[in-house]
Amino acid sequence: MKNILSNILIIYLSIGSLFALPMSISYIYAEWFILIELGWGIFSLSGISAIFMMGFLVFINPIIRGILWLPSLIMWFNNPGSYTFWMWLAPGFFISSN
Repeated sequence: MKNILSNILIIYLSIGSLFALPMSISYIYAEWFILIELGWGIFSLSGISAIFMMGFLVFINPIIRGILWLPSLIMWFNNPGSYTFWMWLAPGFFISSN
């Protein structure tokens, strides 16, 4: 029984990591344009906070998504009219910096 549960957990986390990868790439894409727009302002206090936010979005948020992907997907499935599956999978591609 213990082997079955550990196998299910490994499969669950591996699927979650596959879902987290496009999310991380999309946030890297979005943050790249934000950092370019900041220019030399990256060395200011707001630039440092942007870098910390980028670290959270690129590294911590996909880890959370990798663990909680199934409840998040179920919540999206219950209300699919709010946003598309691609917005759920890779939200950074749909972020506007304006």
